Amino acid sequence: MPSRSRRALLTACALTVVLAGLSAASGSAGSGGSAAWADPSDMDPQDYLGALSGMSESIIADRPDMARCPELAGGTAGTKEVEGVPPREPDNGNPLQAGDDPVAPASLPHRVDFRGTRQTFNRRYEFVVARGTVFYRSRAEVTGIHEPWDKLDVPECFDGKVRMISADDDEMVVVDEDRWIYTLDGILGDPAYFTWTLRWGPPFWTGSGNRLPVNIRTWSWSVLSQLEDKTWRDAAGNDHPVGDFKVSHIWMLGRDGRRLTYIDPWLPRDTSYEMCSPHRGRFRSVGLSASGSTVFVIGRYGDMYTRLYDFDISGADSVFFDYSYANQRNRQDPAIQLPSPAWQEQPKVPGPVTNRISIEKVGARSLHRTLRVEGRHGGRNGYWHKDVTARRWRFTATDRPLRGRLLRNPARDTSARGLLPSEARRYAGARGTARITVPDFNVYCSPAHIRVWLATGQRFTLTLHTVDAIRQGTRARGLDAVPRLVQGTIEVPGRLLHSRDPDVRRFLDSLGPRGRFVDADIDATVMRLDFRDQDWTLRRS
Repeated sequence: MPSRSRRALLTACALTVVLAGLSAASGSAGSGGSAAWADPSDMDPQDYLGALSGMSESIIADRPDMARCPELAGGTAGTKEVEGVPPREPDNGNPLQAGDDPVAPASLPHRVDFRGTRQTFNRRYEFVVARGTVFYRSRAEVTGIHEPWDKLDVPECFDGKVRMISADDDEMVVVDEDRWIYTLDGILGDPAYFTWTLRWGPPFWTGSGNRLPVNIRTWSWSVLSQLEDKTWRDAAGNDHPVGDFKVSHIWMLGRDGRRLTYIDPWLPRDTSYEMCSPHRGRFRSVGLSASGSTVFVIGRYGDMYTRLYDFDISGADSVFFDYSYANQRNRQDPAIQLPSPAWQEQPKVPGPVTNRISIEKVGARSLHRTLRVEGRHGGRNGYWHKDVTARRWRFTATDRPLRGRLLRNPARDTSARGLLPSEARRYAGARGTARITVPDFNVYCSPAHIRVWLATGQRFTLTLHTVDAIRQGTRARGLDAVPRLVQGTIEVPGRLLHSRDPDVRRFLDSLGPRGRFVDADIDATVMRLDFRDQDWTLRRS
């Protein structure tokens, strides 16, 4: 989800409707009529929620396909975060107290240790699916509040039809029996301020909804936010502010174990955006979890990887952010360093494990994440856990039945075992007397290589960095007959940049403005690569 201040200029009109209404509600509730957030803690929840009703009615008038749940056309999801609005303190848990008559089935778990699609948690609450609805309570290990499970106030239009959930930060995604996606916002605050929406898709999270794709193995909701994470760290070690809007993705693992697809409420409602999996898209994952824009996967033999990645971090949002492949270390006002942070292989767990994994963000700056892997130790069931930066795993026994599938987990690195076939394609063509070949182009896996043969016999290789681009219209996954814009950059090796060979220098001059990094945007199809800036056409070979 593009999420910086420049986007605020584009969304100001839409967000003003909500924020102005909420400001008026705050004023009427305790600020003497002021149109500012004078004291959010005094705001009445009913005034807060009522301020959204006008927006809902306006959206419904223009989007009749939302009529199945007209009350969910509004909600606060996608609006700018404001400190203290709604208030997140004090933390009182759900409305039930220890000793109250239970409203939840006795079969609900005594503890929730994993963020999955039937049970999940954030730092304040834990949630479970049962009887087609959602129950929740305070996360006692963090808050110290011990209370019964209470039924979440789920809208009537899909209450009893809930099948899956995933929570992160102050948002939770709920999926019904028809795979429609609903978003619950505000879940780091008091339940009185929770708001629902079915909006999804452009422009700016006002689209008429979306469904979770069918052909996936599992999925996880990830949120990076200004209030919780504050900053994230690029590959040069520079910290960048998250910005005014959150970055929210549903990460999905394909059934083949290769595809790591993300869908985002600000982006087109398709499955065209992916992250390259480890081993240049050939690693076969059997489990996935994501939190705070950090993705965690496990393979068939217990090998695990993590990566900090989202649409903004990837380099795809070049309309709104400044990126650079040039070294940004020790710069006064650095651009976002590309390539984006790479996959980090995690140490093997020293014991039996399953494919059930979980990741949760901890603290600000996007530096710490807690990893959990279901498994066994000393004859007892439980889970292995560690910080994403730690080298050693610890074990917590739960003595509960294992829910995941046991994996073969040899102690050695087996990440290259059983790799899937490469999806890279070879393209070739000529420019003048030069022969140009890209032998390993994969729209999701960067970099590729450009091999050049000059008529004089000179041969050399350039690096082709590529990232995706912003789209508002839908398109198919990967490459097909419809041109797909790929933002490319050619990297010239330093030794070649200073070559005295006149033929080499003429070729480098033909690339564009002389420098180590040269823009090279591409219109890519399955049969050809058209380089806009270099006027090359390379055909599938």
